[in-house]
Amino acid sequence: MENRFLTLGSQLLALLRQPPAASTQQPYPKLRNFILDVMAEGRRKNTINLLFEADVAPIRQHLAALHHTAQAERISLTSYIAKSLACAIDENKSMHAYRHGKSKLMVFDDVDLSVMVEREIEGGVLPVNYIVRAANRKAAAEIHAELQFAKTAALGQDGPMSAVEKQFFELPRPLRKIVWFFIRRDPVMFKQLVGTVGVTSMGMHGHGAALVLPITPMTLTLSIGAISHRLALENGMPVEREFIQLNFGADHDVIDGAPLMRFASRFKEMLAQGRALGR
Repeated sequence: MENRFLTLGSQLLALLRQPPAASTQQPYPKLRNFILDVMAEGRRKNTINLLFEADVAPIRQHLAALHHTAQAERISLTSYIAKSLACAIDENKSMHAYRHGKSKLMVFDDVDLSVMVEREIEGGVLPVNYIVRAANRKAAAEIHAELQFAKTAALGQDGPMSAVEKQFFELPRPLRKIVWFFIRRDPVMFKQLVGTVGVTSMGMHGHGAALVLPITPMTLTLSIGAISHRLALENGMPVEREFIQLNFGADHDVIDGAPLMRFASRFKEMLAQGRALGR
């Protein structure tokens, strides 16, 4: 036994004496504190996830019909899905309710979509938050234009992450925790700073069946995954179809499984019917 410990000690000492591996040190981006805070708040939620998929063919038909009209502005698939989500919540506003104290729920009229937009920041690529205010009262083309603007607008102006938010996420973690303590207890403040419904489209950057289940502080978050191909029956014959992977992450303190399933079914109907385009 003693020899074994001596052998282990000599091996560890040899490892410590090895020359350091080639590496470089880089500063940790302060704006990544936004992601750390969101994950910390998200872990406080009792989140349930509902994975489902939607046929892409009718969506492409609606968008193709729109693009052949006099409207010059093209609408992305993400913008179409985001507007469809806002329409579905406009029909059932309880899906973006927030607890207010221990005995009340606050239900908002406006659907503020919190959309994650990828940006180049401090020499790296980071997701930042952009809020589409009152998306239920905006056209899909307006939402598309805002999201395109958010990808290029300078930080700290009218684009993603205002100057105040940027300064806030540069504060030390203990100070940010104090602020979050008050934010999570005031739904109105939470709506103003974060929005009411989350939308993330990380899966759209890949191919094949793929989906990300984010850690989210929202009552409801839609994750848009990748598009995959598989066989489906059409008039009794197998045909290859495109399906987009989707997921609803919901706060189980506010939303139960059965209402979430019914909401997902209605949302899929709206995607197929072209409700986002007023069809």
